[in-house]
Amino acid sequence: MVSAHRHPISITSASVSLDERHRLRVRRYVIVSAGRLLAFVLSAVVYGLTGNPWLAVGVIGMSIPLPWFVALVVDDLPPWG
Repeated sequence: MVSAHRHPISITSASVSLDERHRLRVRRYVIVSAGRLLAFVLSAVVYGLTGNPWLAVGVIGMSIPLPWFVALVVDDLPPWG
């Protein structure tokens, strides 16, 4: 039996489909992974310009926690677009 107080779901209040959420999550991972790849390239550029291997290792070191960041933080954010 359906209650008379029940309202239909509005399109604006309906949740995003599982396929759409998966697509957005994959997009986020690709964006952050591209940033990590850019950090590796940047470390080679830094080493080439400065000749300082520790500075290049520091740039790579900053890119190491990116997958962890994505898994813990980015998945909990609302959709980007």
